[in-house]
Amino acid sequence: MGVLVRGGAGPGTAGANGQTAADVAAAYDAFAPFYDAFTADYNHDSWMADVEAWARAAGLRGRRVLDVACGTGASFVPLLRRGYDVCACDISPAMVARAREKLDRRGEAVVADMRDLPWRERFDLVTCVDDSLNYMLSEADLVAALSSMRDALVAGGILVFDTNSLATYRSVFAGHFTVEAGPNRFLWEGEGSEFMPPGELAAVSISRITPGGNVPVGRHVQRHHPIDELRQACELAGLDCMGFHGQVPGGGLTADPDEESNTKIVCMAARPPD
Repeated sequence: MGVLVRGGAGPGTAGANGQTAADVAAAYDAFAPFYDAFTADYNHDSWMADVEAWARAAGLRGRRVLDVACGTGASFVPLLRRGYDVCACDISPAMVARAREKLDRRGEAVVADMRDLPWRERFDLVTCVDDSLNYMLSEADLVAALSSMRDALVAGGILVFDTNSLATYRSVFAGHFTVEAGPNRFLWEGEGSEFMPPGELAAVSISRITPGGNVPVGRHVQRHHPIDELRQACELAGLDCMGFHGQVPGGGLTADPDEESNTKIVCMAARPPD
């Protein structure tokens, strides 16, 4: 399974890097026509089956799901097939338009900032996958996003989210390569370092390769969130942190997450019972 810029994005935070929510939305609006082809080899069916199995084992009972930062909808389609009632949101209007096509009137998809979701005490399960929380570039924004997801859950409801591991930032975010996406080719230019310390910012620029030259598609700035920081952010957001797993591409979830070898860190948390 792939490890980055998938499934839409949450809002960035303005800072020295200049990244704002509007910047992130614009980058994904430009990417939307090519996104499904760019991510065609990502196995969301298997990935969301792992997420569902973990949530069910932890006590998930209902079937009302909110998929935050849904992108074009690849992350919620497997849940639709399993009979869940799905709502979805993303900060990119162009991504939401494509997600609505996949819902086909079986649910709703809206444009929303993950730090200020419009729902209250409505969902049994909230998912936020595909490293979207890495677009939260400050602890305050991270806590705000998790708090908003908590508010969308019913009492006892479960949240599952993932973030990119340190290994991903030291490898893929430091690399330069091309990606074949249907009839299009893209240039991936990582701006990171193989020696990046924990908790730092990393960025990548993506451009489409054309006969007339490279056409910029967007620049993506993310922040690595160490496990201890994620645990603390859950507590500050009023969530009970239930544990962490690591992701192995093609190998599912590992019981003991490892920042040096897993591509993603996966967290489960719950809204406490009333």
